[in-house]
Amino acid sequence: MIKTIAKVGYAMITSADDADYTYDTPTYFKSSEAGGRSVSAEPEGETTKIYADGLTVIEAEENAGYKISVELIAIIDKIETEWLGNKKAEDGSIIEMNSGEEKPRFALVVAKEQFKGEKKYQIDIYLDCSVSKRPTRSDKTSEGKFDPNFPTYEISAVPRETDKYVRLTMYSDELPQSIVVPALASEPSANQQAQTEQTEQTEP
Repeated sequence: MIKTIAKVGYAMITSADDADYTYDTPTYFKSSEAGGRSVSAEPEGETTKIYADGLTVIEAEENAGYKISVELIAIIDKIETEWLGNKKAEDGSIIEMNSGEEKPRFALVVAKEQFKGEKKYQIDIYLDCSVSKRPTRSDKTSEGKFDPNFPTYEISAVPRETDKYVRLTMYSDELPQSIVVPALASEPSANQQAQTEQTEQTEP
């Protein structure tokens, strides 16, 4: 059972060639500056059904990744430059421009504290992300009480080009300090499976 969002972070993709993806060291937002308020991930992709004799005989889903909404408490310079690709001026101000460049790509890290579990965190890492829609800038006057506006980032998480991996979910007592995708567990062959079943049947 998930208790709460614990941390939201990201790691910029430093290379994505034919061999493998490499990532920078993860950065985690300070709770008081740009802490996470909500994260939702909606699956993307179409489902294809094939019918025969009045029955569904084949049903296949194309996994096109996720459409993710991330609500933070504020916009900070690191998000402006690293997520949105805006430029920093000499005096420290941020300049938004239409540069025509490819959108920055990063891994999105969402750590959630578990209510009960062997490990403290359930950590979802979306492995190839980019901001698909800039946050709306909405300002209004104060009416006698503190009523803050929170930015929401629309993020597209797509399958990696090399291995088609979309998301890594792990469990840990610590926040990851690097993005390393483990190798897939090898599946036993039919002969190995049969031998295992035979051994289990003969054991007293």
